[in-house]
Amino acid sequence: MHPSKRRIARRAAGLAAAATLGLAANASAQTHGWALDRFDPSPAGDTFFAADRPWYNGSDRVALRFGILADYAHDPLVDRNGGQGTGISDRIVEHMLVLHAQVGVSFLDRVNVHLSLPFSLVQDGTPSGGLAAMSSPAAGDPRLGVRVRLWNHADTDRVSLHVGGEFYFNAALFGLGPAAFTTDDGFRGRLYATAAGRIGPVAYSASLGGHIRPVTNGTATEVGPDLFVTAAAAWVGMQDRLTVGLEFYGSTVIDHAFGWGYTNGELLAGAHYLFADKVLVGLGAGPGLSQGVGTPDVRAVAQVAWAPEHRAPVARPDADHDGVPDDDDMCAAVPSGNRPDPARPGCPFGDSDEDGVLDPDDLCPDDAAGDHPDPARRGCPVADRDHDGVLDAADQCPDEAQGATPDPARAGCPDGEDDHDGVLNAADQCRTEPAGPTPDPQRPGCPVPDRDHDTVLDADDRCPDQPGVPDADPARNGCPSEAHISNCQLNVARPVFFASNSDVILARSNGILTAVSRAMHRASNIRRVAVEGHTDDAGDDARNQTLSERRAASVVRWLSLHDVTIDRLEAHGFGESRPLRPVAGLTGRALVEARGINRRVEFRILDGGPTCTETHAPGGAR
Repeated sequence: MHPSKRRIARRAAGLAAAATLGLAANASAQTHGWALDRFDPSPAGDTFFAADRPWYNGSDRVALRFGILADYAHDPLVDRNGGQGTGISDRIVEHMLVLHAQVGVSFLDRVNVHLSLPFSLVQDGTPSGGLAAMSSPAAGDPRLGVRVRLWNHADTDRVSLHVGGEFYFNAALFGLGPAAFTTDDGFRGRLYATAAGRIGPVAYSASLGGHIRPVTNGTATEVGPDLFVTAAAAWVGMQDRLTVGLEFYGSTVIDHAFGWGYTNGELLAGAHYLFADKVLVGLGAGPGLSQGVGTPDVRAVAQVAWAPEHRAPVARPDADHDGVPDDDDMCAAVPSGNRPDPARPGCPFGDSDEDGVLDPDDLCPDDAAGDHPDPARRGCPVADRDHDGVLDAADQCPDEAQGATPDPARAGCPDGEDDHDGVLNAADQCRTEPAGPTPDPQRPGCPVPDRDHDTVLDADDRCPDQPGVPDADPARNGCPSEAHISNCQLNVARPVFFASNSDVILARSNGILTAVSRAMHRASNIRRVAVEGHTDDAGDDARNQTLSERRAASVVRWLSLHDVTIDRLEAHGFGESRPLRPVAGLTGRALVEARGINRRVEFRILDGGPTCTETHAPGGAR
């Protein structure tokens, strides 16, 4: 079937169903089985239109209030393309005007009983699908309700709690007969709870409840039991005579909760004014927010009520006797004094830093003026940016606090530590030389002397001016041998020889490698040594690099098999990149190659050796 034909069929079916319901209620198709108006006004005398603002009588009398409220709705019932879209095809009820006569009585300062009589004055529109607006004025369902205060009062306390219930009398019981969209065909009732109060000039209310009513289908939607909510907030002024605020009221059918066509929501902005403390007048208007049945696109209300003030003024506690009630007083225990703070009701201007200068006059409200106030800046101390007690004018380090160990030579500065050995400069007798692992107890910040830097201290070194290695024999301790420590090197007296173009170590190198192993064994403080292989520049560069790496690895393997643990060794190859003697000319090349100067293995101490003082030759040679 073509889409347009399907839409026509659905629309026809919806209208036919609605027409059937309408005809069942009244053969003339001028009546229908539900109350269309979604607006249930709050009890007579409340200063909100739809939301409760509970009032009671006081403890010594009965209070009576009554009035009339007119409620106009535009387009409360329309045919939106047979229920299949949002566009309007027919305005079944385009204009609706309802008059609510209201009366309320309060007693025991706790109970409010109220009655509302709705009378639909005007309904007009375009009949559609068997549904039509009423042709003459008709009464709606009278509403009788009771509201009970549980805790506190809405007009004097920040929070109060109330509960209520309402019963709708079917108009047919009074012989009026059902009229189009003015009455339900069965029992209706509401139960709800309300929280309301006042915070300074702001009054608020919020209610949540349930609405029991018959289920009625029509106009491609459903009317039935629903949940409803009201909320309002308003400014109250002019000695509580004027109330200006915004209200929201809405509901949703329980069986189709929050469905767009089953949810009603409206806003009302309005004002009430109490003339001569007796006559309450109110005006309001606002838009509809949904497409539920009975929600207009705009609603306007007008109210006149007899609502004389009935409550004697309630004394509000004022503990500090400054004229601001404790509920509104932000400093309830401190009088506002001669200079009240306009931003904090009931409070005096503060003195945050407690320096005797009030915050509005204090240029430094969070920084006390202290013993050295700045004459040019009221309430401020003379500047001390780093807060170390040394004023900026005398502070040689004004942005760095002197801390717990100030520098005696520089006011306001922390003591330094140039050699990073944990001994501050003021006490360090060797400011540019770290104390190292063996500090001299006689000279703070200095190492125990080791003139030849071979890790054997001068006191134990039998050759203090010649680099050597540790030795268990006191007579040889620190004296030169085939392998000796100097600066950051483990130097060897003879080279390590390999087979030509190979990483195989020749037997004649066993002696020198044994000396290296023995030196490392004795110098247990040396924790890591890099074995570095080097070649000359003869041949292919890449091959030389690979050969140097393999030779370094061979030496590491040899030492690891001769009393040196592998975790103390690492291998590196540098190929021809670090010659000891650069080649210059054919004669120079012949001399260098003949002596094998650049083909070598070096042992560099990485961790645990003496301080490195040697320098590298230009071009990376060492």
